[in-house]
Amino acid sequence: MLRESLSAAFLDLGPRAPTILPGWEAAQLLSHLLLRERYPHLQIGRMLPSGLGRGAAAAVEQLEASPWQEQVELLRNGPPRLSPVAAVDRLSNDSELLIHREDLLRAQPDREPQPAPAELQAQAWQAVGPMARVAMRVRADVILVSPLGGRRLPSRRGDASVRVHGEPIELLLWVSGRDRAARVRVHGDQAGLTALREGRRGL
Repeated sequence: MLRESLSAAFLDLGPRAPTILPGWEAAQLLSHLLLRERYPHLQIGRMLPSGLGRGAAAAVEQLEASPWQEQVELLRNGPPRLSPVAAVDRLSNDSELLIHREDLLRAQPDREPQPAPAELQAQAWQAVGPMARVAMRVRADVILVSPLGGRRLPSRRGDASVRVHGEPIELLLWVSGRDRAARVRVHGDQAGLTALREGRRGL
């Protein structure tokens, strides 16, 4: 459902749709996902010097110039069986798709935010803990609270604490550093709130 939902949004909104990511329209976001899932060798290769880099860059340009429907269909089909992404933890890829789905949908000027289906909320709740452990460096105990339950993320240092309340997708956006997009409520003592300001969230 997640991949289909994101693919349908790309197809509906088109390549020039804005996203909440500075400087990225839908075309740049879709290219990022395709390179990550299907063509990581091109993503790395275009940074190489001489002919290797130029060849990879040309292949990326060819991909980005292909018809929009074809690019979306590649995303809909998912990574090929031998892709490195197909072999890694499924939750990490779910996090990526969930977050970028919201990057796209929440940037549309005339669209009211719609509650995410229960299935996507459940996927977000599974993904938020692993994402937080990678994306957050905060000297406080952070307790994430959603309608599906609570999750404590103990600090490696410090004894401050904060509680963050929201739907699972909102919490996933928050731990990834998307404060302007995430609809959460943050509570904590002064030490905890200070630790949040001084800490880091996002990749």
